[in-house]
Amino acid sequence: MGCVRISLGDAIRYILEKQRHTILAKEMHEVLVKGNDIIPETAIRCLEVALMNAKCQTRGFILDGFPLTKKHVELLVEKGIIPFKLFELECDLTECTIRAMKDRTDPNRQFPLPDSPEAISYKNAIYQHEIVPVRQWYTEEHKNWMNINAKNNKWFIWDKILQETSNVTKKIQNYIERKSLNKAASIVDLCISPQELLNRLGEYEHYCPVSLTLRDELVDCSATTKTDHVAEYRGRYYRMAGPKELQLFLDDPERFAPVEPRKILPAPNRRPHRRTEAEAKAMFPKSIEFASYCPVTYLDGGKRYECVVLGQQEFAVEYRDKLYFLLNEEAREKFMRQPDKYWNIRLPNKLPPPKTPIDLLNLPCLGYLEQTIATAIIKSLTATGTFKPKFPFLSIQSSALIYMAYHLKAYNTKCSDYIRRKFRRKLYIFEEQCELISYLAEKTTIRYKAPEKRTPEYNVKYETFFALRQNVPTLNWLT
Repeated sequence: MGCVRISLGDAIRYILEKQRHTILAKEMHEVLVKGNDIIPETAIRCLEVALMNAKCQTRGFILDGFPLTKKHVELLVEKGIIPFKLFELECDLTECTIRAMKDRTDPNRQFPLPDSPEAISYKNAIYQHEIVPVRQWYTEEHKNWMNINAKNNKWFIWDKILQETSNVTKKIQNYIERKSLNKAASIVDLCISPQELLNRLGEYEHYCPVSLTLRDELVDCSATTKTDHVAEYRGRYYRMAGPKELQLFLDDPERFAPVEPRKILPAPNRRPHRRTEAEAKAMFPKSIEFASYCPVTYLDGGKRYECVVLGQQEFAVEYRDKLYFLLNEEAREKFMRQPDKYWNIRLPNKLPPPKTPIDLLNLPCLGYLEQTIATAIIKSLTATGTFKPKFPFLSIQSSALIYMAYHLKAYNTKCSDYIRRKFRRKLYIFEEQCELISYLAEKTTIRYKAPEKRTPEYNVKYETFFALRQNVPTLNWLT
């Protein structure tokens, strides 16, 4: 790769050997002579000096085995050292112990190392405890943490890291090139922190300028802190709704972010805001606009009577100090994008009758069944009538009842996924066994044929058919 590999120990040795005349080297020499450890602050100072080396500045560098603690991260951030990509090699304790035992028998080994199973286990426990905040920091702040399975061979790991590193390098080079030409540039994988992104947002804030300019839509991108669809132009950041919008912005940024914007964002109090169910309840006694019906469904459905449906509390939107309930997330997203299209619709004169909850326990038996399992029974009966099952050596009535029972079990929404998959498999096998009758009726000849003159498929199905003679329904037939 051509990069300089450097660890924290390498940086300390570099100062002690190459710059022994400096104050930093003398301070460390005094500490080491006394038998004390180098504190992290001093070690980071050594790393900072080592990274100023001409090779590190021109060819790049790889920090090996660092940072390992949250303290290291804080010191690196303080010095402005942010790795563009961090790779964590994941390996379980057993594999680490096996590899350590193999290394112990290496004839080229110069010095004994603390690599006993107990030492490996102790080191692994400390690592697993300390690496969690480090992983969390780089994942949340810079989105540059990547896990790689260390059990793969070294060439696979090498190729994976080289590919990721090359991609990041190309993105950095592309960013620098476009910036030098005063063009808009994507900032993906540039380790921009959420706070920096927030501080340098352009006049469109978290809204997509491409969607606003082309479709007059307010697309709010504040739900994520990722920079995959963020571009920099004139020192400001602009967020896009997706890759297509990003490419349009990069091709012609002056069209979507001119010095004097053609389209201006509405004032904060004129923008729609999502509200959770708890927030909507907390706004009581504020009335619900459009009589709690969904304005998006009504307008997009051509203002027909059947499109007048009640909205849901969990899909609430506040706009112009008014509260709206939408049917689902798709309808809420449409309202959020074009609120002026839906907010001031007139309620129709004819409304559906109000839906009142039914007390199922007080219903008669037939009414209770109609409100609870009628749909499932109808689907099961339809499937049974369509397939017309006839199990070998069973009556048509028994076959239909068993098929219907399997179907009810296989498509019971209140059962777990495992139970549904189990009975769908049983239903499939039952259907195959029922089809044996039609297969044998079609393939069996009038004259007898010896088994060796029949096809293998016929023999298998013939034997399966007569084996089912002993398959008599029992109490645990459906288990």
